[in-house]
Amino acid sequence: MSLLNKLSLSAISSAAALLASVILNIDPVQAALYKFSFEGEGANGYFTYNDTAIGTPDSPNSTVYFEGGYDYKFDFGEKGVFEGTVGNPIVFLPRAEDGVPYPETDDFLWEVRGNQKQPASEFSLVNYFHYPKGSFGKSTAIRTTVPSTATLDVYPNVNFPTTRGDLLYSGTVQTRIEKVFEPGLLPALLGVGAYFIFCRCQRQGKLIDIQWFVSK
Repeated sequence: MSLLNKLSLSAISSAAALLASVILNIDPVQAALYKFSFEGEGANGYFTYNDTAIGTPDSPNSTVYFEGGYDYKFDFGEKGVFEGTVGNPIVFLPRAEDGVPYPETDDFLWEVRGNQKQPASEFSLVNYFHYPKGSFGKSTAIRTTVPSTATLDVYPNVNFPTTRGDLLYSGTVQTRIEKVFEPGLLPALLGVGAYFIFCRCQRQGKLIDIQWFVSK
């Protein structure tokens, strides 16, 4: 009896270890989802997006990934909180030779157009994460890595091409990008693992019952 109990415990431990191994070794690239997060004085937030989103060149040094982003939340305390379920990642490399009247930086933007807001608005929300020139290697491909520090400029009332409106927030923030699982992937794996453990336990339980019956 003691031996069978030990075997049962061993089976459970082995199954749990196998489940953990499967989860930890899944290639997150298959999920194609990334989470960009930031934190600074008086500001924090995140947005998620799909790295397989189709980009549309807006200029030689700018690509818009329309509706390539999902949920987002930008919290600026008393200045305002902005959140929703759709947005547009943009990679923008302002350069003097293109006639762009901005400092030369490498920018990763999160844009929410007026008709994407909840409720809809006549103004767009645009958040500029400015990185040093050359950080993106002259590429406007959607970002899966960024430097750890950026200057964030937030314009909540943009009306292109007329005006960007007032600047709500400007400051230094710490940024990072991490891969995340597709929604539903982890629960499915846990379900499969739980079923496997249950079957193993049930099998060991039957062996214990047989041993008890024989002993009688």
